[in-house]
Amino acid sequence: MINKSNKSLHTAITAVLYTLISGLVSLYVTRLILLNYGSDYNGLNATANQLISMLLIFEGGFTLATNVALFKPLATKNFDKINRILSATRNHFRKIGCLVFFLGLLITSGYTFIIKSPLPKTFILLIFLMTLTSTTFNLIYTTKFQILLQSSQREYVINYIYIISHIVSQALIIILVINKKNMLLIRLIIMSFSIINGVIISIITRKEFKFIDFKVAPDYEAIKGTKDVFIQKLTAMLYGTAPIVFISAFSGTAYASVYAVYNSIFSILKSAIYSFVNAPRMSLGQLITEEDSNKVLNVLYEYEFIVIYIMLTLLTTTAVLIMPFINIYTFGINDIEYKNWGIALLLVAITYFEVIHIPSGNVINMSGNFKVGRKIQTISCIILVLLIIIGNKIGIHGILAAILITAIILATLEIGYVHNIYFKTKIYTFFRILIPLSLICVLLVVLEIIFIPDISNYYSFFLLGAILLIFNGLFLAGFSYLVNKNLMKSTYYRIKNVIKSITRIR
Repeated sequence: MINKSNKSLHTAITAVLYTLISGLVSLYVTRLILLNYGSDYNGLNATANQLISMLLIFEGGFTLATNVALFKPLATKNFDKINRILSATRNHFRKIGCLVFFLGLLITSGYTFIIKSPLPKTFILLIFLMTLTSTTFNLIYTTKFQILLQSSQREYVINYIYIISHIVSQALIIILVINKKNMLLIRLIIMSFSIINGVIISIITRKEFKFIDFKVAPDYEAIKGTKDVFIQKLTAMLYGTAPIVFISAFSGTAYASVYAVYNSIFSILKSAIYSFVNAPRMSLGQLITEEDSNKVLNVLYEYEFIVIYIMLTLLTTTAVLIMPFINIYTFGINDIEYKNWGIALLLVAITYFEVIHIPSGNVINMSGNFKVGRKIQTISCIILVLLIIIGNKIGIHGILAAILITAIILATLEIGYVHNIYFKTKIYTFFRILIPLSLICVLLVVLEIIFIPDISNYYSFFLLGAILLIFNGLFLAGFSYLVNKNLMKSTYYRIKNVIKSITRIR
């Protein structure tokens, strides 16, 4: 029997593997697209993905609410309860899928005539529609199976499917791009593999959980807090989609491409971080249900330390190497200037504040305190909308500044609530972890930028990147031992015990 920690580690490892594979391959494919089709094509692709992602707001947090609802019946093996919840989930996502599809038709049709792009309108619309089709399919058919795998802590199954699918699909896309085939054919491959993934996930889930029966009477009452979680989805949607949607509409798809290139780099970084920090969230939910608050609080401190350590190690290295990478990556692309320190620094700061409150946010959600989350997210969402409206007049930097300010406010509210109100303890321990490590990282970034040698090719980039990553990781580990010795030890022993447990199972 694989315990919660082992499943979390398995999920984290496969998620990181998928992030690295998909991220690096996608960067390579993006450069091929820039060289063979230009910045406008790349900006359109990025805009299509983000515009359709906006429609996922209608999911309304039902996935998270269902995850929480399934914890107890899965633990007690109450198959009737599980099926009733899944039946309700299936019915709900059928309605959401139909709503997203028809609204998507209206929105994409209208946006086709708003977007600033030299590309043909019919071509733009077809790109949007193919993106919409795969999204709708996954909402109507795939999501209910993914939720069951997530709640049973088998997300690693989904990750394995995505890894294999991504390798195959991207290999086909690379061949097409090199031969300069029609971009519509490339989007068709992306759409097809997204649908194939959903079918495979459903087959594996039905085989793993033979008791699944969607014909039983649905239990809508068991899935609580969806209205409260909705505002979280709205805020997250604005965070992720507002920049590129506004940029492509008011500045053009070429400028959207500039932002997309930087964002793709930080998306890889954040995905790698999220792979580790979100992997234990289902285990955390079960722990909150089963254990006393003191034990959960001690686990939270270790959780926060791991999150901050991983984030700062990766973010410090990224901050140092971001501009050398941009110089190498965009070499030979002359239709627009890609070097922009303002975008780079704002994305570093946004990533920092987005990540530090993830453990607190997971505690709020996994404990079922959706109303608290709604209040915090409502405040953040209102502020974000107002600041984006103001910031859009400045341009890309204004929009990113709006997101940064909101990220700071959201982090302050969630961390403050969890430590001061939920656990009724002082926030001192959290700041003792965060502040010393953050300050030393700022010093590291400045010194490393000053003293690193010139980087002119990918070989020197990856070699220096590996050296800096190892050095920064070891340096922060040693520094953490000096300032937080006891916490460092307890975290080390927890990780060591998990690894030993996995070794015994094998």
